[in-house]
Amino acid sequence: MFESFFQSKLGPLVLRGALGLFCTYHGFLKITYQGGMAWAAELAVPWQLMIAWGGFAAGLMLLVGLRCRLAAAIALGVTLGLVLWRHGWGTWRLPVTSLEPTVLISLVSLAVACIGAGEWSLDARGGAAGGRAPRKGRLAA
Repeated sequence: MFESFFQSKLGPLVLRGALGLFCTYHGFLKITYQGGMAWAAELAVPWQLMIAWGGFAAGLMLLVGLRCRLAAAIALGVTLGLVLWRHGWGTWRLPVTSLEPTVLISLVSLAVACIGAGEWSLDARGGAAGGRAPRKGRLAA
């Protein structure tokens, strides 16, 4: 009884909550710099907007449980994209301690993308295609 509760309800909720809070917080910090247009001077403005608002929107989607697999993929793409853009191939030469947060967020994003939103989400309540009940059609003769 407890195993199915933690596996299908509480586990995905905790993962979504942690990743959602992280993405929402960091996205909001970027948005506070002139609407997301001035947080990285070396990046073009369209990229800054896409990363800031994409991270913020992905975080909100994760928190409410809407299209969680897509939101986790966006979070993974933004996280890995920013690290690889800043350090390039030198990423592999960075100290392990500086890579720990990136690896942790990447693995949590990958876990949410693989297991989905769980039962306590809008996805499970019919808010997304993955949670909708199948259509009733004619029976095959």
